[in-house]
Amino acid sequence: MNAKDTALILIGFQNDYFGCEGVLKSVIENGDSANLVLRNTISLIDSIKHTDVSIISTPIIFSSDYSEILQSDGILTAIKESGAFKEGTPGAETVDGIKSFGDRLIEIPGKRGFNAFVQTDLDGVLAEQGVKNVIFAGAVTSICIDSTARAAYEFGYRVFILEDCTAARTDSEQEFFCGVVFPTYATLTNAETIANSLN
Repeated sequence: MNAKDTALILIGFQNDYFGCEGVLKSVIENGDSANLVLRNTISLIDSIKHTDVSIISTPIIFSSDYSEILQSDGILTAIKESGAFKEGTPGAETVDGIKSFGDRLIEIPGKRGFNAFVQTDLDGVLAEQGVKNVIFAGAVTSICIDSTARAAYEFGYRVFILEDCTAARTDSEQEFFCGVVFPTYATLTNAETIANSLN
C-alpha cells in the first residue's frame, strides 16, 4: 500500500463515545472494547504519523437545538434525546488521545448523520490528496462505519476496515459485520498489518 494515496478516516472519536464520562459511551462499552479501540487507533496513528498518509477526522456535531434532526425515531432521535454531540459541549470535542496529534489531523466538518460523505467535503478532500485507499476506524461499526465505508466503495475507493479499531454495540454485532457484511465491499484488516504496510 502506498502511503501517498492512502487515508485513515476516523469516525466518532469524540468524548460522547470515547470519553470517560461520555453520554453514549455505554452504547459501545462492551467490557473494555471502547477503550481498547481507542488505544489501538492511537497506536496506529503514532506509528504512521511520519508517513504521507492523510489522517482525516469526521466529527458529528449538532446545533444546540438539534434542528438538523428531522426524524421522529431511530438513532438520531436517540442522540437528540440524550443531548450528545451538541455544538460547544465537551462531549462533541475530539477525544484527547486523538486530539493530541494536532495539525497532523485534517478535520472535515459538516457530518450530521451516518455517512461522512453527506453534507461534507470528504470526497473533495480525498480527491485533492490523490487518495485511492481509505482505511476506517471508529464507531459505531454497524452504523457510521458501515454507511461511510459502503459509500466510499461506491465512490470507487479501495476500502479497508480495521477490525481492532472499530467499536460495535455488542460483540455479536461486531462479529456479524466483520464476518458477513464488510467482506462484500471491503478488506478486513487490523492496525498492525496496516502499520507494517505503510512503513
